[in-house]
Amino acid sequence: MKKSNLNNIRSIYFTNNLEKKDFVNSQGGHHIIRKILVVGAGIFGTILSTIIPLILGISLSIIFQELSKEYSFGKTELGLIILVNYILFLYLAANGIKRNTFIVIALILCITFIFINLIETNTIIKLLAFIVLLVVIAYLGIIIIGTAISFTSVASETISDFLIISTAILAAIAITGKTDNPQQEQKEIIIYISEIATIFTGYIISRKAIRGSPQFAWIKKIAVFLSATGGTSFYGVDLTDACFDNSHLPHTDFRKAILTGASFKNVTGLELSRLQETILEDPHVRKLLTNPEDGAGKDYTGANLSGANLRGANLAGAILIGANLNGADLTDANLEGANLSKAQVLDVDFSGASLTETCIEDWSINSRTCFDKVDCKRIYIKQGKHGFLEPKPDSGEFKDSEFERWIDQLQETVDVLLHDFDFGGWQALGTALDKTANKYQGINKSRWKIEQKDENVVLVQIGVSPTADKPAIHQSITNNYYHELSIQGNKANILLNPSEKVEIMENKNENPQVSGDIISGNKTTSGDVNLSGANITNYGKMASLLNLNSQISNTIQEIQDIKTENSEDLATILNALQESINDDSVLSEAQKNEALEAVETIAEEAKKTPGERVLKLCSMALNALKGLTAAVTDASKLATTLKTYLPTLTTLLGL
Repeated sequence: MKKSNLNNIRSIYFTNNLEKKDFVNSQGGHHIIRKILVVGAGIFGTILSTIIPLILGISLSIIFQELSKEYSFGKTELGLIILVNYILFLYLAANGIKRNTFIVIALILCITFIFINLIETNTIIKLLAFIVLLVVIAYLGIIIIGTAISFTSVASETISDFLIISTAILAAIAITGKTDNPQQEQKEIIIYISEIATIFTGYIISRKAIRGSPQFAWIKKIAVFLSATGGTSFYGVDLTDACFDNSHLPHTDFRKAILTGASFKNVTGLELSRLQETILEDPHVRKLLTNPEDGAGKDYTGANLSGANLRGANLAGAILIGANLNGADLTDANLEGANLSKAQVLDVDFSGASLTETCIEDWSINSRTCFDKVDCKRIYIKQGKHGFLEPKPDSGEFKDSEFERWIDQLQETVDVLLHDFDFGGWQALGTALDKTANKYQGINKSRWKIEQKDENVVLVQIGVSPTADKPAIHQSITNNYYHELSIQGNKANILLNPSEKVEIMENKNENPQVSGDIISGNKTTSGDVNLSGANITNYGKMASLLNLNSQISNTIQEIQDIKTENSEDLATILNALQESINDDSVLSEAQKNEALEAVETIAEEAKKTPGERVLKLCSMALNALKGLTAAVTDASKLATTLKTYLPTLTTLLGL
């Protein structure tokens, strides 16, 4: 493309063979002739759609004529009853058709017929059938009108809403005409009023659709699709690091385009473009990318900002909990006081950014997350109910480059691959971590992550300092984990076979030698797991289930005995979860084991005082239950029970 044509990109279909990606001050959309044709089609469609209000008005006048034969009151009252009912239906429809809407309509119709007191049964049946058909046509009518007005508004950009709706109403009145028969005046008034009401309702729906109402979002999608046809297209194009600053880009197709690092500062018209499968699809993200200086204090919880160009953005005090910022450019951004808890910030460039007073609890970084020349005097590593907790450093402030060195230490981990995680895995891991932390320096028990690799196989990542003895820590965690599993297996076997207690205890090896997979940085050393002399036999799924159920029942009883404000509620929920797991025909025995383990963990923590609870364990156990239910069908009893009680349980546990 020639440089002289860069500013005018209307109706151009771009491919991946781009010589330049400088689209500053560009004008997208349709060529003027094509735009006139598109807008003309929208106006014609809007005028054509006014035939439906005419049909509805005539239908209402027929109902008026039929009812007036039996109705003993004046025709004015009858006309008001019909119009009030019809306008009320339109009002309900404009707020989204729901089941309650039809219930209200049915009640109105019943009250109306009782009030009218029709005598002939056949007349009632015919009118009911006619009214049902009228309701269906009315709903389809306002949707068609709303879609036509939306299309015209989106396509034209400049034509005012007042002009569009005035054209539609005048067209409807012109099509209806006027009668010279005085006896037909009341019927004519009913037709006019119903037409105006129907068109105005369609207009309200179009406004709601364009403004992003979830109930009518599909109408806007249709309008944008029709209006963008033949406009500028970047469909599937790699626009990495492209610059669209100060451009006007309505009716442009960005679907499936790669927008990593693309700049959209002060861009307008994107709300009228096709943005599916890009980060621009989210209105909040789109507003941030076009006005990055206005992000302070805004809520972007869970937002997809991957690859976003946020250079110099003002995100002071912004809520970015769980946001996906992977690959984003936050160079020189202001993130003071922002909440980045659980945010994904892999490969993010924070160079020159301000991170003072930011909360980074459980965020995910990697070796390519850049903190060069970051301005950070203090950081928080925990989020409380009423603010951020656990500042770093513990006292004073970070000096120059100290934060960068401190954050580098957080990236060090020991990764341990553990098997048989369905058999007491949670408790065994917790005990193994405690024993290892007591023996070795440099273990950060507050920073760890568990990732499911296969059935009953997990990868555990534990934070360590750069000077920690990683091989020894890895060996200790692995040994202690399998040792704890062996003890739990022995307990289950003793429960079912008391006579074998002595023999089992004699065969137990207190210090089994285990070698596993050690992953450190880019170096991986793999080996087989060898349990020399260790008795880690799985004594059967039934033994495990009996043992776990017994433990859970005992713990729940202990919770009930405590007699605190929440003990009864906690016991009730835990009982319900336990029963649903045991009665669940969808879960396998292994899944039941895992679910009961999670419930046992929650129960053990629930019997503690709120200050003594290890919320991390509670959160892990709940995540385990959610993970299990996500993998099964809706027929699962556990899935239904968890969905019912999860909000309450989360609150009671203080999560």
